[in-house]
Amino acid sequence: MATTKKYWKSTAQLDDSNEMIKNLEKNEFASPIPTEEFLGNDEAMEESNTSRRDFLKYVGFSTAAASLAACEGPVIYSVPYVNQPEQIIPGMANYYATTIANGYDYASVLVKTREGRPIKIESNRDAAFRGDANARVHASVLSLYDSNRLKTPMIKGVESTWEELDEQ
Repeated sequence: MATTKKYWKSTAQLDDSNEMIKNLEKNEFASPIPTEEFLGNDEAMEESNTSRRDFLKYVGFSTAAASLAACEGPVIYSVPYVNQPEQIIPGMANYYATTIANGYDYASVLVKTREGRPIKIESNRDAAFRGDANARVHASVLSLYDSNRLKTPMIKGVESTWEELDEQ
């Protein structure tokens, strides 16, 4: 499909009488492109038996090799415990009994942890004060990661002991 479209770089090319544009068009490629420097002589190129298909194979292989060389996985270093706690065995879950009092949600729960990280909350059926864990209590596992949460029980904003809390 041949096309007869003509493209201009500026509106000055529309004027056929403009001498400056004519000179620039004549001198656009003042010297021929030196293809012999990188292709060699034309006779040797015509006699070679390398086809376009071979060229595309080499280009494809080099592109694939460069892509694979650039794709390296991240290095993740595993740092072991300096002094491993006795109760923590890698891969084995530990369970802790606790209570949750969050707004209108009260429950005695078991928290399943692995390597010290809470991963699941279940209802504690053996607790003296039962309160079944609802969906909000189960979802509160995310709040256990909060480093600003309370570390001790509090009564009316004052730190107390677990015994005082149980009495009240």
